Amino acid sequence: MTGNQPAVVVGTMRCSGSFNGLMVLGRDPEAGGAFIQRAAAKGFAAFDTSPIYGRGAAEEDLGNHLPGDAAVWTKVGVDITSPLPTLDYSLEGMAASLQGSLRRLRRDQVDVAFVHNPEPARVSDIDLAGFARHCAETGRAALIGVSVLLPEVSLPQIAGSLPAGSVVMCEADQLDPDDTATLALLRDYRLVVRSLFSGGSRLHTVASDLKTKSISARIEEIHEMYAPEAVVIGPRTVEQLDDYPAGSVWRTATRKRYSAQETHADA
Repeated sequence: MTGNQPAVVVGTMRCSGSFNGLMVLGRDPEAGGAFIQRAAAKGFAAFDTSPIYGRGAAEEDLGNHLPGDAAVWTKVGVDITSPLPTLDYSLEGMAASLQGSLRRLRRDQVDVAFVHNPEPARVSDIDLAGFARHCAETGRAALIGVSVLLPEVSLPQIAGSLPAGSVVMCEADQLDPDDTATLALLRDYRLVVRSLFSGGSRLHTVASDLKTKSISARIEEIHEMYAPEAVVIGPRTVEQLDDYPAGSVWRTATRKRYSAQETHADA
């Protein structure tokens, strides 16, 4: 792989049990802890999680096993304290969600707090600038971001309220290297690309002894097409984790952090 590579961030969606909206399946705290410890031992220094992953279990496992100097990203927008998780993109709901995440993570701050997969039709209703102010004023997140499902639809709406320098997370299959309009909007933000292997389907037919090479080639391909600052990987087991390179270190301060004063202008 060439220089100036993106950071490689470990996604924790499956390592602490699978939440199907009603119950958590396959929960194994020892396996979850072993996964995190192995990732840290291999040199991974950034982890992407969410309250919805294992209904808080993924955050708890990170809080119990992750080194204090590792970077952590989490999500807001889903209330898991109700009997059935419900979407809540209100400023009060997002603030409460982040506070609950910090408690489970045993941290005072996360590196990025993402608004989690808002429907494109709802993006313009979310007070992104207000959430950025909240995080800057309380210190609970160094940066905010939005994970988007359809960047060509969501980004034109986000661009009016998400502070420049924030993080935008997109699925690899939803990005188009020929979509110059969307790529131009992304230049104001720190791009993160997830789902590099289409939920693992791209790796199912790859021979075991070729997976490490195939994974590195895919990260290089994404780097050449979009130059993201980070990619999120999704291994589900310790054995799968060993196929992935640790990559560069995510640095929250690669660009100047926005201040509470800067976020008062709803551009």
